[in-house]
Amino acid sequence: MENGETLSPGWCGLRNPKACIFGLGLIGGSWAGALHLAGWDVSGIDSEEDSIDEAIRRGWLQTGWTSMPEYLDVDLVVLALPIHVLEAGLRQLEGRVSKGAVVTDVGSIKVEICSKSADNQEIGNNFYFIGGHPMTGSEQSGFRVATADLFNGYPYVLTPAANCPSHVVEKLVNIVQGFGANVIIRQPSNHDKEVAMVSHIPHLLAVALTLAAQDASHKEVSPFTVAGRSFRDITRIADSSPEMWKEILVRNADAILGGLNLWEERIKELREYLEQGDGEKIAEAFRKAHAAREQIN
Repeated sequence: MENGETLSPGWCGLRNPKACIFGLGLIGGSWAGALHLAGWDVSGIDSEEDSIDEAIRRGWLQTGWTSMPEYLDVDLVVLALPIHVLEAGLRQLEGRVSKGAVVTDVGSIKVEICSKSADNQEIGNNFYFIGGHPMTGSEQSGFRVATADLFNGYPYVLTPAANCPSHVVEKLVNIVQGFGANVIIRQPSNHDKEVAMVSHIPHLLAVALTLAAQDASHKEVSPFTVAGRSFRDITRIADSSPEMWKEILVRNADAILGGLNLWEERIKELREYLEQGDGEKIAEAFRKAHAAREQIN
C-alpha cells in the first residue's frame, strides 16, 4: 500500500488538513493556535462553552462542541485532556474518526496511555496513535493563557509505537517541528523516568521549599517578606494545579521515587560539605552543575 493510501485526505494533499483539539486548556488551546497559524482548519471540543467561544473569536477555531460529536472528519486529533480521563477520551474516538487519521495526546505520563492504545484493536486498523508530551507550559491554566507560540524553542517528546509506520510518525514530527519545537523520540518508559527527574520532582521540590519557608516563619519574622527573584523563580511552579499534579505524581510514583533517591544522595553530600565547612567541595559541586546544565538545549 502506498504511503498516501494509508493516511486520511488532509495528509495526502487532497484537501486542506483538518484537526480537532479535544480539551481547550493551556496546551490544547495553544495547539489550536499553532495549527491555525500553520493553515489548518481547526475545530475543538471542550465542556466550557466560553473557551470555545473565545477560541472562535481569536480565529483559532472554525467550530466547536461541548461534547463529542457523532463523527469527526479530521486528519489529526489532539487529546489535550487531564491524565485521569485520557483513556476515556481515546475510547470516545472509536468509530468516530476518519480512517487514516493521526491521534496524539499531550499527557506528561506516557506508559499508561501508550499501553492502552497498543491494546486497542481500533487503533492501527482505523487511525494511528502517537503519544506526545510538550516540555513547556505554565503554572497558570485554561484557554485564556494559551499562546500560539507556546511550543517554540522547547523539547517536544513523541513516543510512537514500534509498529507505527515511519511515514506516519514523520508527518506528526514535521507538524511539531513547524511550531519551532525540538522533537525527541523516546520509549514511553524512558520518557516517564526522564520526565520524573526534570519535571515531576522539581514540582515536588518547589512545594517542599515553599512549605519549609512557611515553617520557618513566626509572628515577628517571615522569610517570604525578603524573598527575591531566586526564591520566586524556584517556587513558581508550586502555584500549579493541585488536582492535575496529584494525578501526575501518584501515577508516575515509581519513576519519581527512583529520582528522589538520586536527589537525596546529592543533598546528603552537600549537607556533609556544609557540616565540614568544606567550601572547596561546595564550589566544585557548583562547577559540576554548571557543566551539566550546558546539556540543556
